[in-house]
Amino acid sequence: MIASLVIGGVILLAMIGVSCYGWVILPADARVPIHFGAGYNNFVSKGLGLVMHPAAGVVIYVISAATTRNPAKASSAVYIVPIVMCVLLVVQVGAIKVARSRSGMIG
Repeated sequence: MIASLVIGGVILLAMIGVSCYGWVILPADARVPIHFGAGYNNFVSKGLGLVMHPAAGVVIYVISAATTRNPAKASSAVYIVPIVMCVLLVVQVGAIKVARSRSGMIG
């Protein structure tokens, strides 16, 4: 159970690092794609777009930490949390790639 929290923490740090990278490489007027519920093609400002993914990671991490406080009551479902956070990280990297391509940047 503790391993899940450690892995989740590492992934959360990676998400923050990816946002910092995005802040440096994206132009100020970049639009970052975000998936809000059932809507597609939602583009938000650079600042909001780079904060939303790590914020979602923090929420999932806090839920994971709350469910693993008592290891005797924690279910094996907490091992799903690092997988969900990895998916968020991959989506975040993809969103930055889309924002770069829409900004006319190569790569």
